[in-house]
Amino acid sequence: QLGGPCALGDSVDVLWNPVLPEQVASLHRGTVRLWSLSHAAAASSASESGAAPSPREEGSFGCGRWDPHHAHALALACESDLLTLDTRSMKSAVAVADAHEQPVRGLDYNPNKPNTLLSSGDDYHVKVWDLRKPLTPVLSLLAHAHWVTSATYNRFHDQLLLSCGTDSQVKLWRAAAISSAPPSLDYEEADPSEVEADGIVRPYTDHEQSVFGAVWSAADAWIFASLSLDGKVVVNHVPPSEKYKILL
Repeated sequence: QLGGPCALGDSVDVLWNPVLPEQVASLHRGTVRLWSLSHAAAASSASESGAAPSPREEGSFGCGRWDPHHAHALALACESDLLTLDTRSMKSAVAVADAHEQPVRGLDYNPNKPNTLLSSGDDYHVKVWDLRKPLTPVLSLLAHAHWVTSATYNRFHDQLLLSCGTDSQVKLWRAAAISSAPPSLDYEEADPSEVEADGIVRPYTDHEQSVFGAVWSAADAWIFASLSLDGKVVVNHVPPSEKYKILL
């Protein structure tokens, strides 16, 4: 058990560190807590090893994500702000005030390219940030016609992004130019028709209500699933034409 009981609605998420499996962060409206797990023969236990308050006096944390490349870096969203927390000192390492015009709803790190963070928010936008130069996003997409509830990287091919929103749509995006494997075409010799611009690959309109989750398959790089408010789950795949552009 991670600590004692919390007030109703206070707990936001529990985040397991993918680099240090004995470390867990619990996200609450006004604070983030770090826990160290220990395992004995009879039972396991958890002890609090640090805590940090919300950077905004009346703001609350909305979501978080561990950095898969750095063991002590935790990205957090507080209202419309982004920050990364150094969990060794429990102090902010990077802070981006008003990264979105409205609250941030989702975060995801690029699994193959360090210092690259994806964010989605109620301002209808999906943004990609280089945390070494966070003054402006390296990519900003007006992705949906309403709140963007989630945006995630493809774990195998990070040029593919998946987003969903309360406009009932799921969208597949291509962002090859800022991926870990940018195109290396010789543009002087290439056929212009073969040089694909980054942007939307395809919208998926299988849902009738707000979509609150979209995830990539952990086993197959080309399959993803989405979940809408009415409980409908839809499994889809990357179009073959886009798949072959990446593979060939």
